[in-house]
Amino acid sequence: MSRLKKIKVEQLELGMYFCGFEASWIDHPFWRNRFLLKDVAHLQQARASGIADCWIDIDQGKDVPEETAEDELEEVEALAEETEASPADQAPALPVLSIAEDRKDQPTVTVTIATAADPFFAEVEQARLLCESAKDTAKAMFADVRLGRVIDMDRCQHLVDQVTASILRDSSALTSIVRLKIADDYTYMHSVAVCTLMVALGRTLGMDEAACKEAGLAGLLHDVGKAFIPVDILHKPSSLTPAEFEVVKRHTVLGHDHLVKNSNIPDYATDVCMHHHEKVDGTGYPHGLSGAGISLLARMTAVCDVYDAVTSERPYKKGWDPAETLTNMATWTGHFDKTIMSAFVKTLGIYPIGSLLKMESGRLGLVIRQSSVVLTKPVVKAFRYNSEGEIIDSEVIDLSDPDATDRIRQRGGEEWLKYNGLDKMWTQPSQPKS
Repeated sequence: MSRLKKIKVEQLELGMYFCGFEASWIDHPFWRNRFLLKDVAHLQQARASGIADCWIDIDQGKDVPEETAEDELEEVEALAEETEASPADQAPALPVLSIAEDRKDQPTVTVTIATAADPFFAEVEQARLLCESAKDTAKAMFADVRLGRVIDMDRCQHLVDQVTASILRDSSALTSIVRLKIADDYTYMHSVAVCTLMVALGRTLGMDEAACKEAGLAGLLHDVGKAFIPVDILHKPSSLTPAEFEVVKRHTVLGHDHLVKNSNIPDYATDVCMHHHEKVDGTGYPHGLSGAGISLLARMTAVCDVYDAVTSERPYKKGWDPAETLTNMATWTGHFDKTIMSAFVKTLGIYPIGSLLKMESGRLGLVIRQSSVVLTKPVVKAFRYNSEGEIIDSEVIDLSDPDATDRIRQRGGEEWLKYNGLDKMWTQPSQPKS
């Protein structure tokens, strides 16, 4: 547990562990939100930001002089009271979940989660924490299948409930976080990602909450058959041979045959497990179903499954740019249901979060949020790289604003391949535990 302390920006010193400004996260000058302050240039940037207050972690870096500690405790206590008094629909400046005094008569503040005032940033942090627990659930699910055990459906349903609640609060936070996977966790997090995308897509299609949860559960279970595929094929760091691909294709039938043994698993989920690789023109597998012969949830899963697979970084390839991916998928004649594909684009936006754009100013623009006004004009963080590879000249721009200072010239394309992973700089509110 970290001990976070709010201090004046002017009190920042080298050696302190910076944990964020007391301001909207997209307005501050840093891409990282937690790091050890050891660069004079960063210190100067912070002091020139015009932001009055910030947070530091005194367990991971230097503290301010002791005489100010009591004042800081009073500030956070007042903030906690303000949080409790805030209306439910009004985002508090900083949620404070616990306050404690240590045994050395020195007042300290213990904050388990601290987020900036921006409600989207708060949801991103919650989404990150949800993904950590979701990965454990997915790992346990695959382990149960691999060992021939019954899947813990209560645990799976609980995860789907949490995913649905997050999507209903703000669909963009979790759908962006689940894109961030390391290769070793791909199989598990792919299931979580498809679950998330299914709930979000269901919402766009007008499904009620119960139906969205059904879609989410089907997405979570859709690939369990891969637990039966040899690891050396599943994680092969190069393209599969035709024979190896035939082995992988068996995961649909193997997964279905395992799920139907459990009477607690609904028929719609076993159907999705079997048929999520069918195509509307009848060229898919395992049964060559076509059109309406493929269930609605299976047609939805086909879109969500492919999108997450091709935008994820794998041992043998870089992930595709999200915007390029949607454009390409829309041209695959006979592959997807057109109505569902259109709804999916609406769900993620023409330029999904994490897309890299080339701007008319010559800068790159990373999509950080969708516009509530125009689908084709998202909110971006525009920036350049200097010769040392450092980000400079960064600016947050709402492109739907008539007074916007820049415009999109084209999608990033090859730039995304060069700088793949940029989205991690803004979707990770805290650094991974070492």
